[in-house]
Amino acid sequence: MSHPFSLPALAGALCLALPMAAFASPPPNASQTVPVCGYVMEMNLGFVATGTTARVLAQANLRPDGFSPPAPPPVSYTVYAAGWWRDDTHPSWEIDEDSRSGSQSFPAEPAVAGQYAFLNGGCQLKGVATVVVNCPSGPPQVRTLERIWVGCGL
Repeated sequence: MSHPFSLPALAGALCLALPMAAFASPPPNASQTVPVCGYVMEMNLGFVATGTTARVLAQANLRPDGFSPPAPPPVSYTVYAAGWWRDDTHPSWEIDEDSRSGSQSFPAEPAVAGQYAFLNGGCQLKGVATVVVNCPSGPPQVRTLERIWVGCGL
């Protein structure tokens, strides 16, 4: 048994849903690679939304630039990554953070942090990646990459 109104009703629902999807905020993914003092500062922020959740993953790293001859190790460094989330029900930011510091060396692995949040209209995700390096000659170098995803794709 067919209903003559089912196809027009489906078409009407699609007409209403498609404009809403067009206004969904895209993920503010970002990455930055900065050469400095014979090293490479790497900062990455990844945002993803699924059917019911959204997440942010932040990474920060410092490594040699790979050119020969290699630069001497940094006097000191700090790599920092943080993932933050909040929504209307939880207005205070919840934070996951990771950092690595050292001297006369490079990090053994990147700093990595992330957060998950349930999708709702008040959802916000924030990613931060920071690299600080004290070069053997010259002033300290600091780079920060930060993005906020308001609405988490809704």
